[in-house]
Amino acid sequence: MRTGDDVLDRLRTYARGARWAFTVRVRALLSLGTILALGAAGTFAAWANSAVATGTFSTGTVDLRANDVKSFTFSDLTVSGMMPGESRAGSLRVQNTRSTMDVLYTVGVATPVGSPALANSLQLRVFSGGTPSNTTAGGMRTGSCTGTQIGQANPAAGSTAPLVTTARPLAATTGIETLCMVVSLPASAPLTTQNQSVTALVFTFAAQTTV
Repeated sequence: MRTGDDVLDRLRTYARGARWAFTVRVRALLSLGTILALGAAGTFAAWANSAVATGTFSTGTVDLRANDVKSFTFSDLTVSGMMPGESRAGSLRVQNTRSTMDVLYTVGVATPVGSPALANSLQLRVFSGGTPSNTTAGGMRTGSCTGTQIGQANPAAGSTAPLVTTARPLAATTGIETLCMVVSLPASAPLTTQNQSVTALVFTFAAQTTV
């Protein structure tokens, strides 16, 4: 038979265990509440809004010119009765002053279709910032340029040859570069080029924006 003291001890033990069990459940609920709170905060953070920005876009202007015109007759390089060993120099300005955008430009030279073999014997050199000089000594005409050489080419009959291949920069509204060119007929030009004429050397300036 259990005594009163035994029953009391068992009740006290149960009570301690009950308090512990209750405490564990409370902590578990508090922990669960924390998890739910984090979940709720995450839901709030997922709310989103948006805004729309409207911009205005426009194009710039590229207007490259030679001596302030789109098509320039380079009469300074005109020479008649040219003899082997002679040369002629002339200059022009490449302008980007009417453009709103910076550009890089290259230069090519062409001769008309049907040009004679003389076109293949001509030589061209171009200088940046140069000044032309044309003199005559001993009946021979000689042209030269100051400045820095930036290109050279041997024109080809009826086709285009690159003259300035490394692109040159010209700033918008202010970009101007003076080019001095020398055309020459080497002393080694063959006799077959006698009494021939190249009606035109056509220089083409191709510009590309830098943006």
